[in-house]
Amino acid sequence: MMMFDRLAEPSGDALHGVMARFRADPRPNKIDLGVGVYRDETGASPVMAAVRDAERLRIEHQDTKAYQALAGDHLFIEAMTDLVFGVDGPAVREGRVAAIQGTGGTGSLRIALELAKLAAARTRLHLGLPSWPNHLGLAEAAEVELLSHRYFDVEEGRIDLAAIEESADAAGEGDLFLLHGPCHNPTGADLTTAQRASLHATLAERGAVPLIDAAYYGLGDGLAADLELLRDDVAASPRALVSVACSKSFGLYRERTGILFAICASAAERDRVQGQLERISRTLVSMPPAHGAATVALVLTQPGLRASWESELAGMRARMLALRAELAALTNTAPMLRGVDREKGIFKLLPLSRDQIDRLARDHATHMAPSGRANLAGLKAGDAERFAAALAAI
Repeated sequence: MMMFDRLAEPSGDALHGVMARFRADPRPNKIDLGVGVYRDETGASPVMAAVRDAERLRIEHQDTKAYQALAGDHLFIEAMTDLVFGVDGPAVREGRVAAIQGTGGTGSLRIALELAKLAAARTRLHLGLPSWPNHLGLAEAAEVELLSHRYFDVEEGRIDLAAIEESADAAGEGDLFLLHGPCHNPTGADLTTAQRASLHATLAERGAVPLIDAAYYGLGDGLAADLELLRDDVAASPRALVSVACSKSFGLYRERTGILFAICASAAERDRVQGQLERISRTLVSMPPAHGAATVALVLTQPGLRASWESELAGMRARMLALRAELAALTNTAPMLRGVDREKGIFKLLPLSRDQIDRLARDHATHMAPSGRANLAGLKAGDAERFAAALAAI
């Protein structure tokens, strides 16, 4: 018997299945609400102007393809540290921030879980559901014990604050508690500032460590406000792990660019953590990829590119706000869209059955994830009314 004969049949990736069905749909009016990428009003997922200009500079001036340091591109790390925590943020000023470049948000989160396993004999992750599906996959792959609670009541369309608080109360010392950054995936429903602060106080009292997954900064309340939320998170916690992806806010999806920050209790602790981060990354990817990180570093440190990026990011947010307002005006047609204008980012979680989602695809050329998560950015100009009508018809 060959070793491969023992392999079980894998379950297919649901989202990639949606992508395949959309591509195979020949209807010209089809709508893609599946994969979580930002799209403009024409349905394209464009390269940001600042990114294109930075890549041009990068190609013109690069002089090597040699390996990077284990921690990654130091200019990228410095620029992202300044962006997220501020040039003179307390944790930065006190030398308590360890950082390592990750392969997108996924790679950064995996490093965080592996670090937690090294630090504690028993590692538990508290995860609110529904959540990004790969959170579950990462916990399983890293062999971390998963404790789930309800974050969002899909039928009632509201955050289940009591369930979140109960899970935080039950957290033990060294447990990880996953929090989304701005623009919760998949619901778009964020905790208020006061609710978030109360949650951090409970976690600090229990000795639990927030694991913050930030992927949509700039698309919520604006770049400054979204970054301030992350800074408040860090200020409220003696220790924290913060994964920051560059896929959405810089449009660098395929470049797999991200960073993991570990906020430590002291500078001495930071040095130990930094060494362990590099050791973990060495066994996962050896050295992280260069192109995306170098591009982000240029965007953030060249004033003209920085201004262009911030302006385009603000335009992306404005498009999402306008789309949400347009959909909110259609709730008489499709009541399940209620609350869409109170949520943030690109996603809306709809209370749809698998049969209804199949009917949307079959009868209305509207393709979305089987969970009911709709990427609203997939609505092109003129699609909102047709989408609302399709929801009413099923």
